[in-house]
Amino acid sequence: MQVRLNEPQCAALGLFRMALSEATAADRLSAIEVMRHEVVSMGLDSFPITEASSPQFVRWAATTAPPRYEAAHAFHEIAQRYESKNERHLNIAEFIGKKVWDSIQARRFQGLQVAGGLLEQTSDYARDMGVRGAKDLDVLRKIWKRYRGVVHLGMAMDYVEEHPEMRAHVLQLAERIRLGLSTNCPKGTNASYVDPQEQISFLYVSDR
Repeated sequence: MQVRLNEPQCAALGLFRMALSEATAADRLSAIEVMRHEVVSMGLDSFPITEASSPQFVRWAATTAPPRYEAAHAFHEIAQRYESKNERHLNIAEFIGKKVWDSIQARRFQGLQVAGGLLEQTSDYARDMGVRGAKDLDVLRKIWKRYRGVVHLGMAMDYVEEHPEMRAHVLQLAERIRLGLSTNCPKGTNASYVDPQEQISFLYVSDR
């Protein structure tokens, strides 16, 4: 599944990462549409536009107000789920994704489920660091299965947070990570770390 983002939406990637924290693929796609409305609402709040200065824009804003109003309610519910549980689970999945990515980059191609594998390493780290909700292997398996198709965006965002000179290329980096996860396999297997059918790909499209 490919999701196209314009420039204002790319400036609000945190909202789209929040959308990815929803539990199912269908819920994520619905949440992405909610975030599109949220970006428009944020922009409207920033523009001191009057009917005298831009009558066509004001009429457009008025006619599109009902879906934005409904989206605002949906956004509130998504944000509540994100703050109560989903953000923590997505953070854990992205941590696992980073371990997978590091293993790919180092050409080790470690498995996740095997003894001493990446999930067990994550569990050990969580136990040592006192990370809540990441110690039980069964829980980690469920979290990884749920979010493995969307971890690449948050992973890229974390990287550019530490390397701000790459901020303009965050979606390209996310795509590189996505491809890496879906074209490489754990050693001794023929199944990729992430099935590409599970992934959401993000593409910047200019409105100009």
